[in-house]
Amino acid sequence: MGGRQQLTVTERHQRRRHAAPRRCRNAMLPLACARRYGDDMSSSASPSRAACGARFQPPQPQAGHVDRPRVRDLIDATVARDRVTVVTAPSGYGKTTAVSAWASAHSDRVAWLTLSAFDADPSRLSAGILQALQALARSTAESVSAEAFALDAVSGDSAGALDALHTSLGEAEQPVYLVIDDAHRAAEALTAGLLGALIDVGPQALRLIIVGTSYVELALARWTLTHPRASIRADQLAFDMDEITGLLSGASGEITPQTIFEETQGWPIAVQVFQLAGVRPTSPTGHDDDLMRDYIRDHVLGSLPRDLALFVLRTSICSDLTVELATEITGRADAEALLRNCVGMGLFLDRYATEHGPVYRWHSTFTRHCREILEATHPGERARLHRAAARFYEPREPLTALSHWLRAGDDAAAVASIQGHWVGILVRGESAALERLCMQLPGEYAEDPTILLVRACAQEIAGARDVAQLLLDSAATRAAERADDQVYALNLPRAQLFLVDGRSELAQASASVRAQLRGADSGNVRDHAALLYMLGWSEMRHRRDPERTVQLLSAAAQEAEAIADRVLHRRALSHLAFVLAWTGQLRRAEQVLDTLGDHPDDEGPWNAYAGGGASTAAGLIAYYSDDLPRASYELSRAIRSGSGEQSFAGIARMLFTLAAAASKDPQMCRKAGMELQDLPGHDARGVSWTAFRHVSLAALAEAAGQRDRALSIAARYAETDDLPLVTVILAGIVRRFGDPQTALRMLRRLARYPGVSYIQASTLVTAAIVQRRRENRDLTHSYCEQALEIAVKENVRRPFCEGDLEMRQLLTEHLAWGTRYEDFVASCLRPPDANSPLETLSERERTVFDQLRTTRTMAEIAQSLEVSINTVKTHQRAIYRKLGVTSRREALRVLT
Repeated sequence: MGGRQQLTVTERHQRRRHAAPRRCRNAMLPLACARRYGDDMSSSASPSRAACGARFQPPQPQAGHVDRPRVRDLIDATVARDRVTVVTAPSGYGKTTAVSAWASAHSDRVAWLTLSAFDADPSRLSAGILQALQALARSTAESVSAEAFALDAVSGDSAGALDALHTSLGEAEQPVYLVIDDAHRAAEALTAGLLGALIDVGPQALRLIIVGTSYVELALARWTLTHPRASIRADQLAFDMDEITGLLSGASGEITPQTIFEETQGWPIAVQVFQLAGVRPTSPTGHDDDLMRDYIRDHVLGSLPRDLALFVLRTSICSDLTVELATEITGRADAEALLRNCVGMGLFLDRYATEHGPVYRWHSTFTRHCREILEATHPGERARLHRAAARFYEPREPLTALSHWLRAGDDAAAVASIQGHWVGILVRGESAALERLCMQLPGEYAEDPTILLVRACAQEIAGARDVAQLLLDSAATRAAERADDQVYALNLPRAQLFLVDGRSELAQASASVRAQLRGADSGNVRDHAALLYMLGWSEMRHRRDPERTVQLLSAAAQEAEAIADRVLHRRALSHLAFVLAWTGQLRRAEQVLDTLGDHPDDEGPWNAYAGGGASTAAGLIAYYSDDLPRASYELSRAIRSGSGEQSFAGIARMLFTLAAAASKDPQMCRKAGMELQDLPGHDARGVSWTAFRHVSLAALAEAAGQRDRALSIAARYAETDDLPLVTVILAGIVRRFGDPQTALRMLRRLARYPGVSYIQASTLVTAAIVQRRRENRDLTHSYCEQALEIAVKENVRRPFCEGDLEMRQLLTEHLAWGTRYEDFVASCLRPPDANSPLETLSERERTVFDQLRTTRTMAEIAQSLEVSINTVKTHQRAIYRKLGVTSRREALRVLT
């Protein structure tokens, strides 16, 4: 696909990419999903780590699996002909079995993704697609280049991912297949985000096989109507006479293939039941639901040893099983052997091998009937089993525990679970699922003040601020009707960390939660880590104690790592990197970013609320390191990440504007001006968005030569003492427009931030310029050297590279005076202007020219660069020729 066409692809899906998060933030969506999918949503509320591993691989073949060349050839022919294949049929038609059998013949080229109810979120679905492709790349180094799928799975940039896939697969000699199993669970997200883009205009080398119920065919009607041969339906998946005959080959009994075919019409699950039980049904149709349940009860389970049949019924209450869970809910120490027996007997149980151990998954139709049988034959047993499952999950996966408490009918325990774990659940990005489960609570429990607080926070994360405020007000009203609600009193300040805007209110809530954590009972370690993270996030916004913020986020990251909570660990590190950069600890911030690796930012619903911290940190580091191209790249990445306007994306827009203004590139400045339109129009979440907008406008005004406008904005903040970054930028504008004394007064008001490197460096170098004007040479160079000492330690270059004549003269004089930081000063004096004569020099010649700026002799320069003097002289002659000069002095004068 050519470049022009790829650009059209990006533009075509840019709107869809932006629309998807808004759809997720709709306050009514959780309710709609809960009504539509009911039990399916709650039964898989929070997948375990082992279940997450099973998400990216097909099930292992069952014992007695029948090879079906007809179906395998049908899939082969369809995927070879059409870029998107849709496999749809009701439950029990063996869709997954058929496709996984086909996939086993192409295992080195098939990526697999099994969806859950969570994938109704387009951003999670898009991330899952890229993770599935990356899992394939990691497992097939010879057939599929890992570099081809080195994509940012969590960025939320569907358009960018689409373009990257087009590029990486454009020259592929063989197709890569991506199976999306249980695709109906994606709901509306099936045609949104990256999956919708791949269906519409994906690369030819990426073949999609989308597997699900009839809903999938309806959702993809546009594709299936225009590609009628791209669909594989129930009648094609049903067993024919030859396959049933092969299934019964070698078996003895009165049931003939003809009998089975007449009774079942080839319905695969019914055929398998017949095969397993070996008994003829008493109804003329194998599709009768009551018949199927009775048949499973009497002839499938009835043929098993009683203890094994009871084990099957009891474990059927969980769709996904691990050995530990099966042991807990059944009380059987031999649960592992029993699960293996079930798989070996072909009892509708799939086994998935994961790095965290095997995961077992019952077929949905069989499970549904087993649950009905359990309820009929053992009244009350199902509730007991769900309570056992809830207790098993409570300390490790509270959201899954909550779904079991609700299914057990134990509403009081469900409320207690929410009250104890809600912060951790929300922080881990499961706000929509928690909201759905809260709405399943009956009357009095649903109106509990703490439950209303939790729902308010979930709505705040989803972006529904008005709904959040209504719920918060309702919680306060309900609490006032109660005499002494200690649980509400405990949780109110925790909720305020999510909900309040005012900095003083936020500081008060933060202090209350810190006091709670010092108490005897601060929750389990998972909730403790989440609370530490929320405190760090809150402290970062009200900016009162930067060192405390660093300590809180560091502690949250350490605790999350200790309990193997990868999501929270990366999230805390992302925020920590930003706080370190914001406090001028650029080197430490770089180290944290190195720990995060290539894909540092967040994913899922939390991304819109507080995502993008790592990219914004990288942009801030690059800005103060005076690497403006890198700053623009990282900040653009943060803006595109899906982070909310009132989160890091807003901060990134301000920093992008500062980088554009520093570059003095008219095109970049125009783009920055457009980005400012999306900056919040009022202060929120404790962030001074108004000040951020003003400093951005002042920087653009300076770049455009609008002196009066820039100074007018700076004057508004002359007395400000709690906006360090804003004050440093505005003081620099004031100094460059000729008033270093006022600039120095502005900087000295930031006394509460004594250790921030860029404040210290800016203050000292501004003081040096003030003393230079007073012709106090000793103080001038003393202050300048102190500024350089701080700047070199953290690579803070921006205060020395702002292009004004007075700063360049100071640094040039300081070189002549004598400094320990000659290389640093020389590099700061290098003109950034694209039209500079320096652009004519090669990279090696620029390195030599930087040395010529110092007081070093030719021999010392040669020693520093580890080359011969003759090599240095050769480069020197080339430099003089290109600059049109004849001496070192003239060369320095040209670029001063």
